[in-house]
Amino acid sequence: MNADEASRCLDIASEKLSSATNESDLDSALKFAKKAQKLNASLASAVASFAQKISERRAKGFTTSSSAPGQRAKEATARRTAQETSSTKREESYVKGTVEQEKLMKDIASKKNDYYAVLSVERRATENEIKKAYRKLAVKIHPDKCQGTGAEEAFKIVSKAFACLSDAEKRAAYDRYGSEEGPQGMAAGMRRRHAGQAHSPFGGFEDDIDPREIFNMFFGGGMPGVRFQTFGGNGFHTHGFHSHREQRARQQQRQRDNRSNNSSRRQYHQSEPEHLASTFARNFMQMIPILLFLFLWAFSPAPEVHYQLFPDSPNSGYQTKLQTKKLDVPYYVKSKAHFDKSFTPGTFNRQRMEQTIERDYKGMLENSCLFERGTKERMLRSYSRDQREKGKVYEMRHCNELKKLRQKMR
Repeated sequence: MNADEASRCLDIASEKLSSATNESDLDSALKFAKKAQKLNASLASAVASFAQKISERRAKGFTTSSSAPGQRAKEATARRTAQETSSTKREESYVKGTVEQEKLMKDIASKKNDYYAVLSVERRATENEIKKAYRKLAVKIHPDKCQGTGAEEAFKIVSKAFACLSDAEKRAAYDRYGSEEGPQGMAAGMRRRHAGQAHSPFGGFEDDIDPREIFNMFFGGGMPGVRFQTFGGNGFHTHGFHSHREQRARQQQRQRDNRSNNSSRRQYHQSEPEHLASTFARNFMQMIPILLFLFLWAFSPAPEVHYQLFPDSPNSGYQTKLQTKKLDVPYYVKSKAHFDKSFTPGTFNRQRMEQTIERDYKGMLENSCLFERGTKERMLRSYSRDQREKGKVYEMRHCNELKKLRQKMR
């Protein structure tokens, strides 16, 4: 889109240069040329050459002779006519799609009854191949990106084809009867034709398909440059509507609610003792998994703690100091012999354990450093002079340790 706009700006600049009668016209031409370069950096050489032409035109100057006013009026009229014609052509070329898009729209419309041909896949194509074909085609023909004639209808056709072929049951019915709803769908189609109903590209079943939902499923509700719109009535509109599928879902939900209410009323008329007993038994059965989990959790052994970053009291253990091999991070264990037996030095298991220790130590330093920075900042902002003086000499020990550790990690 930027390339087309840049080309349009360059065309306007050329027209203004050819019809320039004063310095203001030359300035306007140069302005459009620079705008074209901003939109498309590859036009830098063309814009530079254009600027050179403007400089040469400035050097020639402008004549104000009135010896041929009639001739100048004719030239002005011709320039206006040429500008209007060029503007109309630009608008038409901007609105209409490319030759490739127009050809693609016609091709899809001509194959709307052959779902495999619409998606350009073979009849034995796998589900992944069908998804890949739809993804590639949907991006090309989305009406907000494609300006081709009939893009809306083509997008509906492609969505309908994918909805059928991606469903195993519908695809089997389509392969056998030529309709995703089997013989019933064919009979319904015949009745509609005899009743004189108009047919859409969806073969009369478009209420069951929402192309927006299918597109959102693949692109997560968004794609650069595309606004998601819904289908309804005469095509796209930005206001949402409730599809036939949503109406059926709400009706089914109401039916389930009614059945649930009827069941509740029947239970209410049962005798009270039987009702209480059944309720207690049902609730107890539902509680059994939770009670079992709590029992196992209460009597399960606590996981063994292999190390600590700081020493404990003499009676608690974790007094033996060790260091990691790579970063010399200190840590404490209960027994070096037991720790070396669980994590033999030089093995991958020991290396992974020491990486965990270094990661925990680094996280501890980061949290402590963050606290120290906040403390120092509060002291420096204090209204008390004594606090401000203490803040100036406040030692940020953990921040210094973190800085040294990061230097070792490089």
